[in-house]
Amino acid sequence: MMTETHDLKKIPYGVSDFNDFRVKNLYYVDKTRFIRDIEEKGSYLFLIRPRRFGKSLLLAILEAYYDIFFKDRFDFLFSGTDIHRNPTTEKNSYMVLKLNFSAVSPDISRVEEAFLHYIKKSALRFLTKYARLLNINIKTAREEFASLKSPSEAMITLLDYCKEQEQKLYVIIDEYDNFANTILSEAGEQAFEDITHGSGFLRAFFNVLKAGTTDIDAPISRLFITGVSPITMDDVTSGFNIGSNISLHSDLNEILGFTRTEVETMIEYYRQTGKIHHSTPELLEMMSQWYNHYRFSLYAPAEVFNTVHVLYFLKEYMIDSQLPGNFIDHNVGIDYKKLRHLIIIDKKGAPAGQTNGNFSKLRQIMESDSIHSAIVDSFPVYKLVSPENFVSLLYYFGLLTITGIDEEKKAILKIPNESIKRLYYDYIKETYEETGAFTLNLSQYEAMMKEMAFNGQWEPLIEYLVQQVDKSMGIRDLITGERAIQAFLNVYLGLSALYLVYSEKELEKGYSDLVLEPFLAQYPQLKYSYLIEIKYIKPQGKKKTLPPGNIKKVREEAEDQLKRYSLDDKFQKAIGQTTLKKVILIFSGTRLVYHGEI
Repeated sequence: MMTETHDLKKIPYGVSDFNDFRVKNLYYVDKTRFIRDIEEKGSYLFLIRPRRFGKSLLLAILEAYYDIFFKDRFDFLFSGTDIHRNPTTEKNSYMVLKLNFSAVSPDISRVEEAFLHYIKKSALRFLTKYARLLNINIKTAREEFASLKSPSEAMITLLDYCKEQEQKLYVIIDEYDNFANTILSEAGEQAFEDITHGSGFLRAFFNVLKAGTTDIDAPISRLFITGVSPITMDDVTSGFNIGSNISLHSDLNEILGFTRTEVETMIEYYRQTGKIHHSTPELLEMMSQWYNHYRFSLYAPAEVFNTVHVLYFLKEYMIDSQLPGNFIDHNVGIDYKKLRHLIIIDKKGAPAGQTNGNFSKLRQIMESDSIHSAIVDSFPVYKLVSPENFVSLLYYFGLLTITGIDEEKKAILKIPNESIKRLYYDYIKETYEETGAFTLNLSQYEAMMKEMAFNGQWEPLIEYLVQQVDKSMGIRDLITGERAIQAFLNVYLGLSALYLVYSEKELEKGYSDLVLEPFLAQYPQLKYSYLIEIKYIKPQGKKKTLPPGNIKKVREEAEDQLKRYSLDDKFQKAIGQTTLKKVILIFSGTRLVYHGEI
């Protein structure tokens, strides 16, 4: 049965105003049950989640629930939700000061001025809203704020107004690290330290906030802060010692993101329109491959999908009843490209055009099936390059996810899904290009990839990549050993949208080096799929040739493996009616000493 168009709830892509969900009839996945959990966690809380997971909407819900200003609208806003059926005693009992630091310009030449302007504007909006409760003359308040010279002074003045009237205040800060991290990535460590250390204006502002929670007559009763990284908070508040970092709590794993059941329910809802032609299991499997598998606690029982990616997919699908032309939302891609600067940030004094140790770790992740690490909950920027801190940063950014726990109680971390895997490909490719280590003629690459996909001609592309490696001393120095070669090919074969590329994919009691699975859902006309087995023979001094027996032995071993892998039932189903090519590549150093297929 089709749902009438005027009754259909709209897809809330890009919407973070909770009021809009009621006024504009938007589809809402109810997360209000977590309000009770948040209350019980403590008064001053800090939550880190990756970008585009719905943090701003969560904060809008908290604002609507706790703000005394919205007391008369509680039934309208929350009717039908979990918290409406069983509200807490703190419902609509606070004045709420909500700040969003993404609204502050990160231009280092005027960032303090921009922050002061934003805090003054937010404070005056707050005072106007609660003028009656605070018993103030708003004209007088405006004149007072006009003379203030720093963000910390503005915050002190606002808190004093609340103290005088003994009013309880709930402070909510969204994207607390946004402009500071942008400064770190674009202007460097020194500019970042200038605002976060010593007499820096951001440090001074947070010191005022901290004092507002700890004095005898402290007006800040509750504080909830969100961001994407633990760096800034550690630098400006000595480890956020005024409250609790709840980012790794297992009972909050699903507070943001969608569970599999929630996505399935959403697909079924929109199938009623008749605009979705794929079956629910088909779409769920596709979306899971691209957007799922995030776990935000060592002990979380379930995985969650990226919120915005799911909404983007459904929004695009519903336009023409077709799969999206691009499975990665352009806006999300831009966000992650900004994070790239933090991932390969140069240390002070590093030569221009060179990467630091972070980039080599990024390559290691591509070379390994997983990485084991403790997840650090905060660290200052100068410790970013230490191994555990850097891996933790990748986890907080959503570039790694928890898949298990090892015997030392460390997290086992992997790349979560196809969307993030392709970001890694881009990070590595662009860094190679920027540092002059390796460049690629993309039009030539794409032409050869099409030959590979539609005509089964794989040799030209493989030979081209190997030739380019031979020409580049920079990349040759980085590729040593079988896993490094495998990772290099993984990156450059993965640049094409035609294939889903897997490294070390489990097939028939073994792990195939490289699998090129045709993306048939998007490109049903593809003709060929590939299993590639890579073998490595250690170079023997300055000798240019290898004993034929050595090559024959490893080739036969590769043939046996490929024959076994090709029998995997799930893989056979995934490649559909395409012709499977089983390819052997044997390297000695970076030289390709044998290539063929069976």
